[in-house]
Amino acid sequence: MSSMQKTFTLIGAAIVLLFAVALYSQSKPSLKVGSNAPALQVSRWVKGEGPDSLQAGKVYVVEFWATWCGPCRTTIPHLTELAHTYKDKVTFIGVSVWESGSGKEVEDKVDAFVKEMGNKMDYLVARDTASATMAGTWMAAAGQNGIPAAFIVNGKGKIAWIGHPMSSMEKAIEKVLAEK
Repeated sequence: MSSMQKTFTLIGAAIVLLFAVALYSQSKPSLKVGSNAPALQVSRWVKGEGPDSLQAGKVYVVEFWATWCGPCRTTIPHLTELAHTYKDKVTFIGVSVWESGSGKEVEDKVDAFVKEMGNKMDYLVARDTASATMAGTWMAAAGQNGIPAAFIVNGKGKIAWIGHPMSSMEKAIEKVLAEK
């Protein structure tokens, strides 16, 4: 494929992505605070042995990121700090979404990124499915079209907070743990 063809392919993909985002932004989110949390459906756990499902009585932070996302890279150490602070009270899960490429290429990219981050990314990490299940059932359903984005799931399996992990997430965790 020539460089001109690659350029047109990338431009076409960008236009399709922008169109999809525009369509989603016009519809009302079906996933919001108070909704039942969607299922965890990941392709593979990259770091740690994550749960097969969200367990009743446990609190989770499910955060979405990508290897190409600069703000995500900045947020990761903060999430690690929070994961250490709330070690026995909250399970932190990072899910890689919206990666470019396919199959083995994406696997290798995400695996290398997580390995490079090492202890800076000290919480459970997974990859979304090839069909972008988590991006659809969590991000798109909540009207979230930017990353990083995080969801706090309370002990009753309900979405308790949605937002940027660097904003008021720590205060929200405290409220969820206090059951307020």
